[in-house]
Amino acid sequence: MGEIAGQYGNSSGQKPQYFGRVDPFCLFAVVPMLIIAVLFVWADVAIAGVVLIILAILIVVVDSWANRPAKKSAPRYRDNR
Repeated sequence: MGEIAGQYGNSSGQKPQYFGRVDPFCLFAVVPMLIIAVLFVWADVAIAGVVLIILAILIVVVDSWANRPAKKSAPRYRDNR
């Protein structure tokens, strides 16, 4: 019985994943933003540094959300039931 429930994705052990792996190319945008943020904080322009840090975190979160695993759909039958 548990095997049948697992086929259709309704088993109690499975939880949907809301976040996936971070794309390495995302770091091409995030790392320079963090470096510039540190320079802003060091130059006493802390508000600009904090804004850049928040934007960098937002980029990583959105990228991770966009790369979440696809939902498993119910199996299709040959006669399209």
